[in-house]
Amino acid sequence: MILEYMLIREAGVKRSPSWVEDGGYWLDPDDNTMVGWSPDLADRDYYVPDSVTELTRAELKTRVLDIDSRYPFLDVDGNELTDAEINSSVDSWCDAFGEA
Repeated sequence: MILEYMLIREAGVKRSPSWVEDGGYWLDPDDNTMVGWSPDLADRDYYVPDSVTELTRAELKTRVLDIDSRYPFLDVDGNELTDAEINSSVDSWCDAFGEA
């Protein structure tokens, strides 16, 4: 499942919550949320808080394009990415995790 989350602070150290298996993607500087992935409920044997926002692929694209509208994503040459390039990046990320 695609998750929107914030870092947690424990013993003076900020880190991703332990239930985020792979995270740190598409930081929103305005609210310090980012995107990560955790297996769907049927595929895991640990707790993910109910308060965590789960995103669909379409919702993730909307989120990422919104961040881009405020903080443009750039390629390695410093050129702004197009919406199509951003959507392709999100699709590739979702495909890598088997997210529909």
